[in-house]
Amino acid sequence: MLRKKLALLAVFNLLFAFSLTANAQSANALLRGNYPVAGNPKGNITVVEFFDYQCSHCASMAPVISAVIRSNPNVRFVFKDFPIRGPMSEYAARAALAANMQGKYYQLNHALLTTNEPLTKENVISIAKANGLNTKKLEKDMFSATVTNQLKGTYQLAQELKLTGTPAFFIGKTNSNSLSNVNYVLGEMSQSDLQTAIDQAKK
Repeated sequence: MLRKKLALLAVFNLLFAFSLTANAQSANALLRGNYPVAGNPKGNITVVEFFDYQCSHCASMAPVISAVIRSNPNVRFVFKDFPIRGPMSEYAARAALAANMQGKYYQLNHALLTTNEPLTKENVISIAKANGLNTKKLEKDMFSATVTNQLKGTYQLAQELKLTGTPAFFIGKTNSNSLSNVNYVLGEMSQSDLQTAIDQAKK
């Protein structure tokens, strides 16, 4: 019971541990930066997720996020690939970001997180092919400057936010110009908890 109460408190009350000098540029980097988006690209509420493909809690969140997207036509999800669990995590993240260049980021993202197979280079490419991606182009784009810079940008932002684990969620109004108005939740959530956090952000 105490754990549940603490989880609910995190959803409702945990705010950014930022100084009062946090500015619109930082809010823009978090909520409106150049990252893959699912749901409604013009949604007035944004949910940002930092995640790793080899994180079991992130994998558990994949069907939850899918369900919440279907239930919330005015919510946009921003995905920040944050591979902190080794080379295979980075390989999968590069593949997903390269898939974004073919307009199939979310398809590959969801497939990689929900696969029952261990993540290997061969399996990542096989899953990409099964999801309609041009794998020759994918393997080339994975190591492009565009993908490398996106990963660097996510690492830098995560460092500024002092993130140490995944999944990490930031939920607020898309047009927010203050990080103090964005709620932060670390860890796995149920669908109802995530929905509650979204509903709180609308107020």
